[in-house]
Amino acid sequence: MDKQLVMMGLIRFLHELFTVLWVGGLAFMSLTLLPSLSKVLGAGEKNREMMKAVTRRHRVWIYLSMVGLLVTGLLLGRSSPSFMGFMRFDNLYSSLTAVKHLLIVFMVVIALFRSIKFAKKDQAEGPRPNKINVLLIRVNFVLGLAVLLLSAFAAAAG
Repeated sequence: MDKQLVMMGLIRFLHELFTVLWVGGLAFMSLTLLPSLSKVLGAGEKNREMMKAVTRRHRVWIYLSMVGLLVTGLLLGRSSPSFMGFMRFDNLYSSLTAVKHLLIVFMVVIALFRSIKFAKKDQAEGPRPNKINVLLIRVNFVLGLAVLLLSAFAAAAG
């Protein structure tokens, strides 16, 4: 097998794996974990403790995914003849990836904000901060879905 084909296949695999870890984690939390916690534990302290524990553990995978997506995305972009450069709108492929990158920037900002704002162990959390945290998880999930949709159209266009 061609060495370049193997390298590009591995880079694409890692890019998709990091996407699954980040967006899939958001999907799991939004669609399964949050409703289950509310149903079983209610809105009390145990629910918040569980969310903190899950978020703390999942944060490692999100940060790893952010770095991995940046590195593999740069490598994939350089290899695509349709890619005209970062934040360029010269053709359909570049336009779709530029919008996708803007959404990813918003996702990173939200993830970092959540980490800074809601990760403090000694923070006294009432119901209001918990609702904001849950809302941000769901917003990032929707943004992640939009990124996946744009990626699919960019792949079809490129």
